[in-house]
Amino acid sequence: MASLSNILGIDVGSVSIHIAMLSDQGNIVHTDSCSHHGEVKQCLSKLMGKIDIKNINYVAATDSTPSFIKINQSYDEQLTIIRAAKHYHKIFDAILHIGGEKFSLSRFDGNHNYIGTKHNTSCAAGTGSFLDQQARRLNLLGGSQELSKKALLNSKKIPDIATRCAVFAKTDLIHAQQEGYSIEQICDGLCYGLAKNISNTLFKYKHVGEKIIFSGGVSQNYSVKNHLEKITGYGFINDLNSIFYGATGAALCLLDDMASRKKIDKKFDKKKFLSIKDFFISTKKETLLSYPGLELKLSQFPDFKCFSSYIIEDVEADIYQNPAYISTTQGYLGLDVGSTSTKSILINQDGIPIAGFYTKTASRPVMAIQKIFKAHEQFFKAYGIKIKIKGCGTTGSGRRISGKIIGADIEPDEITAHATAAINLNKDVDTIIEIGGQDAKFTLLKHGMVTSSVMNTVCAAGTGSFIEEQALKLDCPLAEYSERTEGVSSPVASDRCTVFMERDINYYFAQGYQKNEILASVLHSVRDNYLTKVGNIGKIGNCILFQGATAKNKALVAAFEQRLKKPIHVSKYCHLTGALGVALLLKEKQIKATAFRGFDLWKQQIPVRHETCELCTNHCKLTIADIGNQTVAYGFLCDRDYQTNKMIPKKNTYNLLKIRNQAIQKH
Repeated sequence: MASLSNILGIDVGSVSIHIAMLSDQGNIVHTDSCSHHGEVKQCLSKLMGKIDIKNINYVAATDSTPSFIKINQSYDEQLTIIRAAKHYHKIFDAILHIGGEKFSLSRFDGNHNYIGTKHNTSCAAGTGSFLDQQARRLNLLGGSQELSKKALLNSKKIPDIATRCAVFAKTDLIHAQQEGYSIEQICDGLCYGLAKNISNTLFKYKHVGEKIIFSGGVSQNYSVKNHLEKITGYGFINDLNSIFYGATGAALCLLDDMASRKKIDKKFDKKKFLSIKDFFISTKKETLLSYPGLELKLSQFPDFKCFSSYIIEDVEADIYQNPAYISTTQGYLGLDVGSTSTKSILINQDGIPIAGFYTKTASRPVMAIQKIFKAHEQFFKAYGIKIKIKGCGTTGSGRRISGKIIGADIEPDEITAHATAAINLNKDVDTIIEIGGQDAKFTLLKHGMVTSSVMNTVCAAGTGSFIEEQALKLDCPLAEYSERTEGVSSPVASDRCTVFMERDINYYFAQGYQKNEILASVLHSVRDNYLTKVGNIGKIGNCILFQGATAKNKALVAAFEQRLKKPIHVSKYCHLTGALGVALLLKEKQIKATAFRGFDLWKQQIPVRHETCELCTNHCKLTIADIGNQTVAYGFLCDRDYQTNKMIPKKNTYNLLKIRNQAIQKH
């Protein structure tokens, strides 16, 4: 065979570019890498600038590499990894590969024949991008590499961080910092959580083998490697070239094909690169896969104007009526204590909303309630109001702990509360879209009764936190989000995960899209995720109410209207509908004597402590208070309470008619 020129292997992943240059004898003469942040051309040009490109005549790439790079042949990423492993190690039983957005375990039998590969799901928990995102949250300028180094320095107890979701992990990081854990402990906790996710997903076989090769970007994270070895009981082999397996394998695959080209009757044209520009094919901005502008055409949207609105000590207050013109002698108080926000609304004895209050829960539900109660008292003082509370109640994930603290008369679940508010706001409602901070619900009604409901609490991709995360990343204040995206068309992006959305953001920036176009794309992703994982398009009715604080984003409402082609109804109380539903239930119930402890609870010291639930991999962070003779807790993702010592899975459906019929039979 005639002598061949150098072959360049390129592997463009979601986070980084890796290159490997091979001689015609298959010897690796150069490797390099860099993080591209969506700017693939600039990053690859930088890498090419370090080598003599005139010596490169053949280029191979993994199939994830963009089409604007001039290559001879692309290869399946899994194939390139296996080919590189055979080059370096000859014999092995399995390959564990953990990259920026994917991880996998490939297995081989006793004769070294390929058996199969198990991959991660469409969630990024357990990937390198997850660690990169958390490193930014911790202000680690060195990214996941610095996170790994700090994790290795830790010798103390690690906090339990729920690494099942990049958004939920943010809450746990806040918890860990509030509890005084060091940065090294937190980094080590993240690495342990990542290792646990990988183990739970991939290592379910009885026997994987003794020799397991570890490749991919995360293979150089020795904290993750150490935790994986302890969790699985296996040893993992990595080398200095483990991050270059994709690029090296691509070049080796091309070398193999070139060696056998006479047999397969395929010729690879020799390329000539005189400058770095020769590596790229001219492309135009992709506009084919774009959503039309976000505009409301069928729906009426409220202006949210009130008699008075103000912010006091992190509490947003909306005074809906002039207190001088309505009765304020008696009323009902509803609270909604959620994972990200705590809301309350006060209605008078006639059911007229007087005032609503909204603040961040910030993992401290007791403090959030006290802030809101203080805001109530200041409102009463400002307008000379002396109101008698005839009934109070709570809903939301923190309804039990908040109910005990305030002396709640009722503690209805969120479905009942939101449905009650929706029916009172529009008697014809048959569908409720409700998107909260970290969960989302889809409820169907018939003749004013709930028939079914589905809740998503595992992935935050279709929630308010997802929007907030992307807004922060793109330096867009939430208050400006809707205005900046109204009427804006946008490219189609991932609806799966906040980490994968980040990849798409980088890519579209590189393609020349503007920031507002990408912000609009996020809203389409939230809608599509909701309608895929939570809602059922086939069952959506004709009178749709959109509830939750995210409904205040007019452009997001337009995204739902655009897809469903039906009017979407939004109330001026949309962010308070859970609390409003509680207040209306109280009015209907007509309680004779309330247990309400009074608004001056904000002046009292209510001792709380924190625990981590160890019953499942969620590692829920609990806020616990001892009230009277009872211990109550907030923070469970499952349906158990503090006294139940086992995980109780959340029910995906909710049938209020069945419950009603059972109640009637008992009477």
